[in-house]
Amino acid sequence: MPNLTDKLVRDQRIKKEDIKKIEIFISEALKFNKHHNIFVRNSKEEIFEKDVFDCLPAINMIKDKQKVLDLGSGGGFPGILIGILKNHTKVFLLEKNQKKISFLNKIIFQLNLTNTETINTSLVEKNNLQNFDVITARAFSSINNILKLTKNNIDRNGYYLLLKGKIEKINNEIQQVNTNKYKYEIINLNNVTKERHLVKITNE
Repeated sequence: MPNLTDKLVRDQRIKKEDIKKIEIFISEALKFNKHHNIFVRNSKEEIFEKDVFDCLPAINMIKDKQKVLDLGSGGGFPGILIGILKNHTKVFLLEKNQKKISFLNKIIFQLNLTNTETINTSLVEKNNLQNFDVITARAFSSINNILKLTKNNIDRNGYYLLLKGKIEKINNEIQQVNTNKYKYEIINLNNVTKERHLVKITNE
């Protein structure tokens, strides 16, 4: 575990106080998970390797003072991490599951993440959500469905950061997207244990 946190400080230049918040978040997530089964993870090391490091490339592409919407925040990845590491942004965590919302609210309160709040609702195409500079998602829905549901919620100069798995599936999803309207970039996350990619999408 120290090696993983040392790597965050050394390679990602994450502040030690933020590392402490991440560790508290992970500990609380594991405790909550024992009774409520919000994700499939068994140890802090596993969460650091499979979740924290997976989300960092997307988080590093978020700028200060941007307004971020995280779709289907679930257990808090990447939403809570964004709140911790990008404390000059405003972060909204959208989650329809009440059990998960309760957990997210508990973490927000415990870590005093004054830049972060939850939205307890399902995402529909005609929604009352505001506009955002960045929309993030991890294991939420297909690319085209995300674009369809949030087409009125992304700023003209905004962008999507979508954490995805296998390139074959991503390419299949991209085929459904109107590439005359959107342009995209697929970034290989170089995960040694699992095929992972970050898809950045902007308006054309």
